Amino acid sequence: MKPKILLADDSPTIRRLVAQTFADGSFEIVEVSNGEAAIKAFEEARPSIVLADIYMPGKNGYEVCSYVRSHSTLGATPVVLLVGAFDAFDEGVAQGAGATANITKPFEPAALIELVKSLVSA
Repeated sequence: MKPKILLADDSPTIRRLVAQTFADGSFEIVEVSNGEAAIKAFEEARPSIVLADIYMPGKNGYEVCSYVRSHSTLGATPVVLLVGAFDAFDEGVAQGAGATANITKPFEPAALIELVKSLVSA
């Protein structure tokens, strides 16, 4: 069974970029456009890793991360926060939410692949 990425980002461009980055088929990608949809999809998708934008309508990436950490059986799932180059990133809030890592958008596809593979194989 292929590892699964739950991608939560309100930008269609970022969702398309991530899909193209993993177009080799090594990962299955479940895409949602906001934090509420990510929380709803999390239980059913049972992802190997979550990529969540810190600024989305409704629930943001920090809140999605907190939800993942509070989950009784899937709470150890790695969560990578996606941070826009000009977004204010709060390291303290990220740590408090239990984020595994963060990456700045736009990112180099190779850097995202390396980060995701290192966290999924860990």
